[in-house]
Amino acid sequence: MTVRDTILTRLRETLSQPHLPFPPAHSEPLTHTERMTVTHAPADIWAQAQRFQQELHAVKGSCELLETVTEARLSVVSRLQLWLEEEQAARKTVDAERPEDWQVLCWPLDQLQIEGLSVILKEVGFKLIEPTDLHDPQQRDSIRTVRAGITTVEAAFASTGSFVVGGRGANARAASLTPFRHLVVIPFSKLFATGEDWLAQMRHAGKLDNYLRQSRNLSIITGPSKSADLEGYLTMGVHGPKVVHAILFDDLQQ
Repeated sequence: MTVRDTILTRLRETLSQPHLPFPPAHSEPLTHTERMTVTHAPADIWAQAQRFQQELHAVKGSCELLETVTEARLSVVSRLQLWLEEEQAARKTVDAERPEDWQVLCWPLDQLQIEGLSVILKEVGFKLIEPTDLHDPQQRDSIRTVRAGITTVEAAFASTGSFVVGGRGANARAASLTPFRHLVVIPFSKLFATGEDWLAQMRHAGKLDNYLRQSRNLSIITGPSKSADLEGYLTMGVHGPKVVHAILFDDLQQ
């Protein structure tokens, strides 16, 4: 008997023991849909938003659910202001002092689908950086110490609290990777029950092939960056943002 046969024989003998919970003694065969779908989520869009919030909280992220674009605009400004105040408190600076490296790395703000956001952020004093070519050493240096990044998403998945960030055109992947804090803006029109639903819709619309070809990269992000050692001690923010906050807002009823 070969080593392979020995291993397979032991596995079969172990799995055949009646007291084991797996595999179940009498299990119904999976349907095609069950076989192809790993996760599930409710069909109602607000129920999906609540599920996304629940899943994101479970992986140490945070999330707000808002009804209007106006609320989303105010929330973005308030969140950045809160983060700035936390930085000032940590550095023990006075309110009038804004840290020189407290800049906001962002995608083109028109992609966020929040009208007037760029104007109000500049009015309250936030310096926005929109890099066009991070192969340029000067542009890379300009984002090296940014403390916050703003992006939207290609799609978000309620069943896992995940979202897809793609690198296309002026959308720098660095905005979701380099800063200490990542603020992600998600309109309901980009929220799907599962990743399979998004892929199915893109494929049905005939957009998937071109989308993948035009994207430099795709990242599926689920909460803040996390890493654990062999003893299971979890460390946050090792390979990316330590803080991920999502703002979901209803853009379907406008």
